Amino acid sequence: MQTTAIENIARTAGDILSHAWKAVYEEEKDELTEMFKKFGDRAYGSWIQQFMTPVAERLAADGFIIRGGFNLKDSIENWGPPEERERCVWYVVKSLEGEELGTLVLQAYHSHRSFFMPRAPRILALEVTDREAIIAALSDASTRIRWDLREERMPQPQLQSIPSQRFEYATDTSIGDGLKPAADGQLYSWNLDNALGHWGRYGWELVSVVPAGGKVIAYFKRPLMD
Repeated sequence: MQTTAIENIARTAGDILSHAWKAVYEEEKDELTEMFKKFGDRAYGSWIQQFMTPVAERLAADGFIIRGGFNLKDSIENWGPPEERERCVWYVVKSLEGEELGTLVLQAYHSHRSFFMPRAPRILALEVTDREAIIAALSDASTRIRWDLREERMPQPQLQSIPSQRFEYATDTSIGDGLKPAADGQLYSWNLDNALGHWGRYGWELVSVVPAGGKVIAYFKRPLMD
């Protein structure tokens, strides 16, 4: 499959990013940790501000312009637990002539408990450049959850004090099939009982059901066995 111009730009930006974020973290860790203790998430803004500078400089050398650093208004943070929040920061890419070529999105994972990055940041490419369109794209999980991109996780020693019980989760998008009326127009429980019974047989617990897109999605969990 042929890659687009913005995807090629994102690849270059990602290469620079993979080195820049670690360099800033190692050089400024003590200072940023103290900043976090005093000002909270502002420390992450400073961290992003510093490591995005070489990214912007490299793109400028290649003839592409972005507004470097970190602009809070050009970002959203809606996902993940406090120990692993995901903030997406976007940068519209322009040519030297001012033509908008697409948008780079920085995924920055961070903890609200301490100054810590549970996952290495990475860069995605979007074809859209309008703010509303960018937010709409990021609101689609398939935009941000990318199985084709490498995921680098950091050791998390601070989690050792958390109770060791863990859960695994699964979904079933066909539960609604058991809620459809039979030929006589009646709803019967045995269809639903049958579907739920298969899950219960293996120790899954029904957590919630949510209607979405004309279907009913069921969420299950069970203790994760070591």
